[in-house]
Amino acid sequence: MSNAWRAAIGAAVLGLVVGLFFLLRDDDSSPAAETTTAAETTTGATTTDATDTEPEETTTEAAGASFRVDVPASGPEQVQRLNVRQGDEVEIVVTMGFHDDVHVHGYDLLVHTGPGLPPARFEFTAATPGRFEIETEATHQQIAELRVRP
Repeated sequence: MSNAWRAAIGAAVLGLVVGLFFLLRDDDSSPAAETTTAAETTTGATTTDATDTEPEETTTEAAGASFRVDVPASGPEQVQRLNVRQGDEVEIVVTMGFHDDVHVHGYDLLVHTGPGLPPARFEFTAATPGRFEIETEATHQQIAELRVRP
């Protein structure tokens, strides 16, 4: 096989790898994928991503934010996306219509709450970037997703 053929095959493979990277990467920064509406939060805006087939999701973003997640007795109606920057001070308050532990994955925070109990309150610095599920422990229902961006 000549050097020209090897170079052509190498370029084709490289092009395929680069193309697959852009096709398969998880990019939430696409403005076409989200629409913004006003919402009742402490600060920030709420966004609904119309491309998901999972339960309805809302996105809240604010620097040094306080978020409230309310879960009715029937279970979560939607998964809230809570967006912050790395280093932000975060407060998440969760009320639930049933008894269960609320767990913030990745930060290993766990609080029990339910009817007649104080809300689960999490206060921490968003030191680790990434996506972290917030779920009920016994029922394994995702109620929110914390997104910490660098």
